[in-house]
Amino acid sequence: MLAKNKTRTLYRRLLLPFACLSVIIITSACSSNSTTSSDRSTQNTNAQSNDIELAVVSDFADRVVIPTYNLLVKQAEDLNQAVNTFVSDPNDDNLRAAQQAWIETRFPWEKSEAFAFGPASSLGYDGDLDDWPVNETDLEAIINSSDSITEEYVEELQTTEKGFHTIELLLFGEDNNKKAADFTQRKLDLLKVLTSTFQQSATDLAKSWTEGVEGNPPYREVLATAGNDDNPAYPTVEAAVEEIVQGMLGCLDEVANEKIGEPLETKETEGLESRFSHSSLNDFQSNLQSVANAYLGEVPEANTSGKSLSDLIANNNPELDEQVKQEIQAAIDAVSAIPAPIETKLTEAEAETTMTTAQEAIITLFTTIEEQVLPIVQG
Repeated sequence: MLAKNKTRTLYRRLLLPFACLSVIIITSACSSNSTTSSDRSTQNTNAQSNDIELAVVSDFADRVVIPTYNLLVKQAEDLNQAVNTFVSDPNDDNLRAAQQAWIETRFPWEKSEAFAFGPASSLGYDGDLDDWPVNETDLEAIINSSDSITEEYVEELQTTEKGFHTIELLLFGEDNNKKAADFTQRKLDLLKVLTSTFQQSATDLAKSWTEGVEGNPPYREVLATAGNDDNPAYPTVEAAVEEIVQGMLGCLDEVANEKIGEPLETKETEGLESRFSHSSLNDFQSNLQSVANAYLGEVPEANTSGKSLSDLIANNNPELDEQVKQEIQAAIDAVSAIPAPIETKLTEAEAETTMTTAQEAIITLFTTIEEQVLPIVQG
């Protein structure tokens, strides 16, 4: 399988131009300055919808994106500490602790996949943190070389030679059977620096939303000021809301057609992204939770919630909002039914049946959002 640069085409969708058209009804039977009750109702509905959109956009940044990235930073710090402990004292207990820390760090990252736009894409953090698959040939060459392993050296590596999955391969091994005795000093040194630079990338990604990096404004402000005359990224509030919806669609597309679809078709574990740790099923589940969080405007683990896309849709079509929430839960339930670890169950009949059911449930949700939710957002 060719390397998949995580600044994926799924997140390079171009925003459609928006024009907010006001329909003015003038009747010859009444004064040209009079306003009908129908006009006032339409104006009130539009104003209410616009107020909700503004709240959705700002709360999405403050109550969903930033809390998720803050959780990622915390877990990345824990992972770095666990790896440092293992490198200092490379025994099996410390290795297991580092492995578990990797798995825990994976959860908030995969729960951010529905909003891998903005700095994650444009500044390359997505690729630095989570490009895949690992270039195992180059990694072996690095291990066998005499190059000095420094943070500067790692920063210059290709994205398929660092990040989540290179760390995963070093920690877990090809078949999830790594032992402390399997580590050479050079592998320990490389693991230590890879994890340190990973933590820094996670920290910088979070900072790109709250403080701004590399001379860029905080992306939270870019999103929250959508519709302002001086905002070229989001010339309308609708454009910012559509960005959220397109992020959800991109995530659903990837889970259904790549993460589940490719292994389902080939019956090869190489198509499972977190196969070294036997935790690919966690990725599926977290990605769907990411879509749920984006739609509901919340991060349960951080106890945050705000005005949401769900509120916006409910204001326009309450039945559709209920349908979307039901389909999200149906997709989550369908993925939960897939036998774990899928890496060892992939060729079994139950795995094929449950993966097919899950894929269909995700595609159903994708279709509803694309064909019914997106048009409402686009106005």
